[in-house]
Amino acid sequence: MSEPKETSLSAASLASARRPLERATTLPSQAYTSPALFERETDRILRREWLCIGRADQVPNPGDYYTLDLLGEKLVVTRDKSGEIRVLSRICVHRGAEIVSGRGSAPSLRCPYHSWTYALDGKLLGAPLMDRVEDFVASKCGLPVIRAEVWEGWLFANFDPKAPPLGPQVAPMAKLLANYRMSDMVATEPLIFDSGFNWKVLVDNFMEAYHHIAIHRSLLEPLFPARLSHVPDNEGPYSVLVMPTDKEQPAPAIGNLPPHGALEDWQERSLVAAVVFPFHLFAPGAETLTWYQLIPQTVDRFELRIHLCAPRTTLDDPQFAESLTSFREVLGVVHQQDIGACEAVWSGLGSRSFEAGRLSHLERSIWQFNQWWIARMDGSA
Repeated sequence: MSEPKETSLSAASLASARRPLERATTLPSQAYTSPALFERETDRILRREWLCIGRADQVPNPGDYYTLDLLGEKLVVTRDKSGEIRVLSRICVHRGAEIVSGRGSAPSLRCPYHSWTYALDGKLLGAPLMDRVEDFVASKCGLPVIRAEVWEGWLFANFDPKAPPLGPQVAPMAKLLANYRMSDMVATEPLIFDSGFNWKVLVDNFMEAYHHIAIHRSLLEPLFPARLSHVPDNEGPYSVLVMPTDKEQPAPAIGNLPPHGALEDWQERSLVAAVVFPFHLFAPGAETLTWYQLIPQTVDRFELRIHLCAPRTTLDDPQFAESLTSFREVLGVVHQQDIGACEAVWSGLGSRSFEAGRLSHLERSIWQFNQWWIARMDGSA
């Protein structure tokens, strides 16, 4: 009987993944499957990097809020009276009760246990009958605030108070994709998938077109042939995959919706996929924006929410409802095909006979991500 795989990252395995793309391998399988490495990844990456937790348009008005759980933290996103978006802990500082759940609109946040009440910026407004407690200072009892930043309409949070701002790091990507006017988009209700594999398996799949030749051979390969795909150099924690159409024809339009902004020729003729590391995945288009929201839970499970976003003016178009329904159906078919591929990879990564594989020249985006991931995991970043 063979021995179980090591749960550490060996120097040899990392060295092969660090090679130039022409000679590089994938990350070692333990990077995906090891619970111990997932804990290290959570500490060194997920709790130190900017993670997308929604869009600003999901809290459009003062008083609006929604909740989510991320890395064991229970958060609430609010838009306060001044119009600023806040990301707060939704756990009452008195006895640890959960203050609010779901989404809604309210002038303040009130704990249902003892009626401690907080402003939408987290400040404590009232604590009944606490006037007899010695040295009780209300200003020191607000809800913990998590760093937040809006980029291209998305809301990012970071648990590390020392992390550099996100915007300057991804400025070259924002410039490359500026014509898509992503900040003008509004998110619709998502498709939700409970995904039983490591989150990096999906990121790898999303950021390469090599699998079009097999997994999407009837749906995407005829429109966006794998052989034409390419990935430009990246200048920060991101990657962009460009998938031109065959014979330089325009990319198919979604229904009869009007284009949103003026695109360059290469943008009109391409499907574009992008990632802000570690896992903010999106695909901008002439009429809409597709956004994959990942919420990691354990080494082998995450929740995926696939959102279709469109300009607010488009949402009011009578044709949009029909186009949204048909496009959601297409997204569902594409992702079901991808689920089969990801589950096959996940099953194989658990095999003791597999360690790492050679990367194709069409998997440059995966190689870019791997360099970023290794630098943070081994402390060289």
